[in-house]
Amino acid sequence: MGLIKMAIGALGSNLRDQVVDYFRCDGMTQDHMAMPATKIVRGSAVNNASDKVITNGSVFDVAVGQAAVLVENGKVHDFVIADTEQTTGQYKYDSSVEPSLLGGGFKDFIPSIKNIGHRFTAGGQSTNTMRLVYINIKPLTDNPVGFGNIPFRDGETRITINAQGHGAFEFQIKNPIAFYENVLMNPDVALTRTSDDGSKIISMMKNEMKPKFQIALTQISAKMIPYDQIGAYPDELAAEMNKQLEEAWLTKRGIVLTSLAIELNVDDESKDKISKFQEAAAAQNNGLLYAMDRMSINKARETAAGNEGGAMTGFMGMGMAGGMMSQPMNAPDGTPNPQGSMAAVQNAQNAAALAPAPAPSADDGWTCSCGKTGNTGKFCAECGAQKPADGWVCECGATNKGKFCTECGKPKPAGEPLYKCDKCGWEPEDPKNPPKFCPQCGDPFNDDDIK
Repeated sequence: MGLIKMAIGALGSNLRDQVVDYFRCDGMTQDHMAMPATKIVRGSAVNNASDKVITNGSVFDVAVGQAAVLVENGKVHDFVIADTEQTTGQYKYDSSVEPSLLGGGFKDFIPSIKNIGHRFTAGGQSTNTMRLVYINIKPLTDNPVGFGNIPFRDGETRITINAQGHGAFEFQIKNPIAFYENVLMNPDVALTRTSDDGSKIISMMKNEMKPKFQIALTQISAKMIPYDQIGAYPDELAAEMNKQLEEAWLTKRGIVLTSLAIELNVDDESKDKISKFQEAAAAQNNGLLYAMDRMSINKARETAAGNEGGAMTGFMGMGMAGGMMSQPMNAPDGTPNPQGSMAAVQNAQNAAALAPAPAPSADDGWTCSCGKTGNTGKFCAECGAQKPADGWVCECGATNKGKFCTECGKPKPAGEPLYKCDKCGWEPEDPKNPPKFCPQCGDPFNDDDIK
């Protein structure tokens, strides 16, 4: 009671004219999940159910993407699964041999029906009728599906949001034996996705998918995938769903989910949460990096003014600090750029490490004419000399910083230049003795800075 593959061309017109049953699958479409074999007698189809019994010596065709299943008393007796060109062709049913179980690339499922061999009856002859059913093993696409009010954690923000999804899924009958015995169970039924029975099966599959969808979404988002990009991972989403559906679908019904393309939307409350998070994250990242950048640049500029190796040596620190912003904060799509942030922090650390030690500033005290530095009082701690006037001294005795005396209104003498940075407005503590460079903006002090 096994199946024997026939040589190519053996089923010619002469063989068809003999008294031999010939079966084939007529009219299987993308919408079909299964359909009974069609018996051909002298070139014409026979539609009577009683004439569809396959007998010893009967021949049938199997096309690629089909499984031909021999059914005896509601149980699968033998089969051919034509998933490749090598397994397609014409087969003959021989009741004198044991079941051949021609699984093609589906041999992994043969152990699940190993008891088929035990159905081989005494004497090598079956006392029951044998029927032939064809099952579609091609992926069945474009099955609409939708989900609503599913809470899960977004992969980017790690915020729990409520999502609604709609799209389509694709499934495949991977184990036609389990599908027949647990789903179809009738060799005379043409089962389509739009028939009453087929619609019930699709509806049942959708209902089983919904409670598993939240788990699959959580697994996908755990890979740091934002909710609005999950639709770009249909195969990964289907793989996660199959892990959850394996017992109900593959083991019991022989079905696997091959693709799940879903477009997700979130409710207004969730959108508001995500928007606030993104705004806060952008402000924090940009504000922190900008502050570090300005701190490093100002540090380098202050150091450059009094650097013993010259101002240009000092300004090397500025170059390092300026390199902070060489990496963009955001990627072209507007999302934060981790490399830019990391580079900014690293460059700031490099700038601080390589910048020379700062020269004493005005806040460190004043320098006396005797050479003593670091004086903080009104008199030199070394020689007792009085601290120089902070500005120019008018004939009336008043000390001034402007162009005119605040006491008598006389103009500042020509030999008493006072300095103020013409770029940023910074004024040195001693306007008559500015540093070489402005510590705020780095502009060199020259005649353009005389007030």
